[in-house]
Amino acid sequence: MIEDLIGRLGNWNPQLFREIKGRLKPRNIVLASAISFLGQFILFMSFQVQLPTRLSVLQGSPNKYCTGITKYDYAECLTDGLGQVIINWQLWSFDIFSWLSIIVNFGLLAAGSYLLINDLATEERRDTLNFIRLSPQSPKSILWGKILGVPALLYVFVVLALPLHLWSGLNAKIPLIEIISFYAVVIAASFVYYSAALLFGLVGSWLGSFQAWLGSGALLGYLIFSKQTIASNFSANNPVSFFGLINPCFLIPYPEINSELTKNIPQFTDFHWFVLPIGESFITTACFAIAVYLVGAYFIWQSLQRCFRDPNATMLTKKQSYLLTVCFTVIILGCADWQDLIFNSSSRSYALQENIGLLMVLNLGLFLYLIAAISPGRLTLQDWARYKHVSHAKGLGKNSLINDLIWGEKSPGILAIAINVIMSVSALSCFVLISQVNIENKTNACLALLFAGSLAVIYAALTQLILFMKNEQRQLWATGVLMSVIILPPIFLGIFFSKPDNYAVVWLFSIAAPVIALSRPTSDGLTFSYFLAILGHFALTGLLVSQLTRKLKKAGESATKALLTGTESAI
Repeated sequence: MIEDLIGRLGNWNPQLFREIKGRLKPRNIVLASAISFLGQFILFMSFQVQLPTRLSVLQGSPNKYCTGITKYDYAECLTDGLGQVIINWQLWSFDIFSWLSIIVNFGLLAAGSYLLINDLATEERRDTLNFIRLSPQSPKSILWGKILGVPALLYVFVVLALPLHLWSGLNAKIPLIEIISFYAVVIAASFVYYSAALLFGLVGSWLGSFQAWLGSGALLGYLIFSKQTIASNFSANNPVSFFGLINPCFLIPYPEINSELTKNIPQFTDFHWFVLPIGESFITTACFAIAVYLVGAYFIWQSLQRCFRDPNATMLTKKQSYLLTVCFTVIILGCADWQDLIFNSSSRSYALQENIGLLMVLNLGLFLYLIAAISPGRLTLQDWARYKHVSHAKGLGKNSLINDLIWGEKSPGILAIAINVIMSVSALSCFVLISQVNIENKTNACLALLFAGSLAVIYAALTQLILFMKNEQRQLWATGVLMSVIILPPIFLGIFFSKPDNYAVVWLFSIAAPVIALSRPTSDGLTFSYFLAILGHFALTGLLVSQLTRKLKKAGESATKALLTGTESAI
């Protein structure tokens, strides 16, 4: 029967069969099971020793799991008629449930991502990835086989932890439907992050052996950083809730217990998406998070299938980038504090600054991804330049060029990035204009968005120019230069020009420009600095674009001349 099942699996998805056959060996299964059971035992015993004893009552020592008056997160220990300590078993079970949820989440997402990236890197080193590409299987089937098969032992580890997790959750009086909803969120998050890991494995092969550690380390760092820094002061009424939605640890269900004991647990009870009270129910919050994951998965899989078929293709077409910007802007804009800023006539100015600041941070992440996703490499640009040179020689008009820059897959991505910037900034500006704050705060917010948008276009032009270099490590150079341009100027300016008010023009050419425009009160001197900085941004963009245009024109002429010379020689 097992052989028949394996045979059917091989017929359904040969790649999955290949991955499972190489990993689910008896020795590996026993080892994964032993690690899972040992980890659960250690976790259970660590909470067992924290339970209060009769000695705690005699000494008057408070304990988290006692049931008396709570002071500073610890409660006074009480006894029943038989002298036994009354224990808050619900809280004790919930602590096991929440810690097991966090450990499994971190392990499942970070370790699974590492395994997938490392597997693709290994296939690349052994030259078997191209062989897999040539197989009759569809890219979707191969990629699904990777996601389901590569972390197979990790799935064994997690499945064996489910009984303890389910028992502790039910013992904590968490409804079964909420626990199942949490499992659905974890599955959706794993699917998205595993898909992103595969995409990073395909497009980041130039990083070499460091690739898997970088990808999984960055994900683990984000999960820990967001859990430690955001969870303690979590507010569901601003865009920071988006960070919570994409971290499953923020969506761990919790029981109805003493509010003093759950005050540090991030809660979405006040979460509204535009005017929809999503956070009123854990089920609706979980469903919304899953919907966000599915939107992300759609665009990642569009990139996956493009890059798997053709390693030289851009991750997204320009049309897909516009759709991504629309979807992303709608999602994060809905997470803003509409209740306070739009529907409250006495809105606070710092609430607008906080919301716009967080929205700009999220948009920075979007535009950095778009720059990487739609900026073609040198070979693609050379082909496009040669084609455009021939088209120009035949007398085709400028409309064809503009249309190609907006929609073409092989053309430079600068204009497309600018269009995405206009779409995003326009939507956020509308939110600012309808907010219930004074005109000065609205002006500052719009200026901040203008600077953020112009910086994104400058970064796109700089990246595209570097990607057209003849250096073999173009991608590494582009990444290094872009990160340096973002990170180093504020550090340098902070050392030598520590007062932005006195050197506003200089600071307005750094990534800090939107923050300065958003937080500084408007004055005549600052207004003039804004004007000079905006002119400088446009001039810098024009310089970078003109340099790229000159290089493309030269490359098109050279490639066409070489092609004609080769044709004449053949004749």
